[in-house]
Amino acid sequence: MLFFTFINRPVMHKIIHLCLLLILLLSARPVLATVVVFEAGFGQTAQSWAPLLKHLPADYKVITYTRPSIAQANAKPTSIAEDVQYLISQLKPFQGEQIVLVGHSYGGLIVSQVAELTPELIHGVVLLEPTVLSQRRQFKAIDSQRIAADDELMQQYLPAHLLAQYQLLSQQLDDAAIDTYPLPEDLPVALFTSTRRAADPLFFEETEQGKQQWLALHQALISNSEQAWHIRSKQFGHQPHKDQPALVAQAITELLSHKN
Repeated sequence: MLFFTFINRPVMHKIIHLCLLLILLLSARPVLATVVVFEAGFGQTAQSWAPLLKHLPADYKVITYTRPSIAQANAKPTSIAEDVQYLISQLKPFQGEQIVLVGHSYGGLIVSQVAELTPELIHGVVLLEPTVLSQRRQFKAIDSQRIAADDELMQQYLPAHLLAQYQLLSQQLDDAAIDTYPLPEDLPVALFTSTRRAADPLFFEETEQGKQQWLALHQALISNSEQAWHIRSKQFGHQPHKDQPALVAQAITELLSHKN
């Protein structure tokens, strides 16, 4: 206390103010930007996310894009690995920020693979009716003739550049392991699975057996997860972000809140 007797009151107040400011600066946590990166489904462009984006907070930085393989009609088909690396390249500029990946259908498969390869880059994932690597082998084990018929139907309706992409994807899924490998246990996950039954199933996935196996695949995907929310509902079909955009937006914000 003797030291302060030689300092006048205004100077002492300034010293105290500076000390308090220094303590606040040293104890403050860095404010991370929230970056939400969207990976669309098979054959879908960045525009497919429009219904969902309007429900997100304005301070989120949103990244959407159309995969190079479908950006142009004459584009070369890309493998799963190539699409995974492309997504990783989109994340690198935001490394260190709070990144959440949102993937629909085939995009969910890409997001899942990125989560396996580079968990240090991301804070969580939201998977909307995601494709699973083992699905074709498991589906074929149940009804191989139906899967062959579905492939023939796809050949009739898909444009040439998407058909080539579909054939490449199908071959890769046929070559994948029949077991489903779960996501990292400490990765926060919000997983959406449709339980809606189709009155007139067009593809195997819409049949009773297909629906049961689809749910089982998704449950296996998060079987080791310690931070997973599995949203199962008849209120949305294969495109939850279009059928229930507010619900998906809520899942994204809650995932971020829980992580914080």
